[in-house]
Amino acid sequence: MLRDAIQTTHLVPWQSVKRWADSFVKQGPPAYKENSDTEQLWQREVGNKQPFLAIAYLLTGDKTYRDAAARWALASCSYPTWGLGSYANSDLAAGHQLFGLALVYDWLYGALETEERSAIRNTLIARGRLMHTAATSKMYWRNSFLQNHLWVNVTGLAAAGLALFDDPEAGGETMEWIALALEKMRRTEAALGPDGASHEGVAYWTYGVEYMLKFWRLAEALLGQDLHSEWWQHTAAYRLYMSVPRAAWTRTNLIVDIADGPRVDWYGPDFLLRDLARRFRDPQAQWLAAELESRGFTQYSAAWLNLLWYDPTLQPEPPEGLRPWKHFKDMDIVSTRSDWSGNESLVVFKCGPAIGRKATMEFDYDPGGGHVHPDSGHFVLFGAGEWLIRDDQYAWKLTSHHNTLLVDGKGQLGEGAQWFRTIEAIRQRANPRIISVEASEEVDRISGDVTEAYPPALGLKRFVRHLLFIKPDVLVVVDDIETGGANNLELRFHPENRGEWNKDEHVFRAQGKTSALRLELLTPSGVTVWAGDAEGRDRSGQTMSLYAVRMAASGPVWCNAVALSWGPSGEEPVKVQFRPERDQWVFDAGGRTAAVEWTSGG
Repeated sequence: MLRDAIQTTHLVPWQSVKRWADSFVKQGPPAYKENSDTEQLWQREVGNKQPFLAIAYLLTGDKTYRDAAARWALASCSYPTWGLGSYANSDLAAGHQLFGLALVYDWLYGALETEERSAIRNTLIARGRLMHTAATSKMYWRNSFLQNHLWVNVTGLAAAGLALFDDPEAGGETMEWIALALEKMRRTEAALGPDGASHEGVAYWTYGVEYMLKFWRLAEALLGQDLHSEWWQHTAAYRLYMSVPRAAWTRTNLIVDIADGPRVDWYGPDFLLRDLARRFRDPQAQWLAAELESRGFTQYSAAWLNLLWYDPTLQPEPPEGLRPWKHFKDMDIVSTRSDWSGNESLVVFKCGPAIGRKATMEFDYDPGGGHVHPDSGHFVLFGAGEWLIRDDQYAWKLTSHHNTLLVDGKGQLGEGAQWFRTIEAIRQRANPRIISVEASEEVDRISGDVTEAYPPALGLKRFVRHLLFIKPDVLVVVDDIETGGANNLELRFHPENRGEWNKDEHVFRAQGKTSALRLELLTPSGVTVWAGDAEGRDRSGQTMSLYAVRMAASGPVWCNAVALSWGPSGEEPVKVQFRPERDQWVFDAGGRTAAVEWTSGG
């Protein structure tokens, strides 16, 4: 049936898979090497490429692909280790290798020579045993039910077990591998929040979802088990709403980069979206997969899954019929845009518990929050075709890197290391939260209480942030802060582009390639402002600089308003007029008005 489909409904994905398979035939497997990368992550690609060659042989019968698949598989078997030191045969390199080898062994079993089959079998058994030990007693990730390492590794283990389950010598043992993987994935299902968002960020979402879906498709077909968490029903929407406006898509600019990761998908996401679309009859997920594929903005990693997961009976629908905002309530992330035209403005506001409310309240240890940032109350802004206010991407975990508050130079629970210290937030049951979301065609009003994200010892009594998105080109940020004394308070804003601060106007201006940004302090009394490089740390802990507009004042009470407006490069964005009243602050952007009503402060 699939052999027929690749001539019709599946022709486009097949052409892509064949191109990749042909390139891997020519390329050949890499020789084993050791360097400073103790994880040996280069081996992930060895595992990733083998299924392309195997499926190409199954669909064409061309022995060239069979020979290449065997050559890549035997190279994998010949490597003395998959990972070095504590990572040896027990982490990501091994997870990828086990999965790729298992598919070659199962799919090409009858086509392999006896010696080839034996070498692959023996490697799967030997390395599967080591991974099983890692997953039961050895490795840090063995109970990290919300972390990509566990998902990748137990999927590789399960694939190896399923490929060997009827082996007369190893079958009984490998059933234990399968049972362990199923138990851990069930624990993950129970731990996932209901909203579909990822605490690890969109780039890691693509990685984790790929391996979780691989596992559940195998479990569905061979074990009669399937995923059941409500999270899955909403997670395609997470990828959709975290997309940048599509007129601005490039090879380096596709997604909102909150948490660790770049502005592009690492894996897929076309085949991920297609499986989710198939499962939940989601026409927007089907559309997004096709749109990314047609414009060449997908990653090859497991593109062969498009052949297995694409359902051509589901018609794609663009997102114009969806509301332009979405609140992911467990992670408390709000994504809102002016429209779905492709040239819209986009605001994303994060104000929730580090690993989501459900997990923060249920776990007594860190289940996998290392890629979280200490960034509650943080927002990013995209408009006029490019980023205006940015995230720090993959970096040391410091609140000072983000567009939020510092108290006496210090940030939020969990900061100060290469990996987020999730246990600090869990011990406090820290619950920063979105208070309200009110959306309309003209103005979106979003409020969040950030207070509990900070260590109690800092004495922060209140930090409530209000965002007024006056569509399509104005964002007003109002902060209501109270401390226990005369603390030094600092708000940071990180523009994408450098600019100049005009102290007389209280205005920062920056020009990008396509945009002009205007950032005005509307409440300058008692506030010191400067713009320039601030010291930060990259992902390895080395010093780096982040350009920032910094606003400082002293407690115990600081009520602050900043207006950001934007437009085409070379033009002056709209000026926002500010009118404080007894119980509200009113903002006017060229006749468009919005207000923040005070229940405290002011």
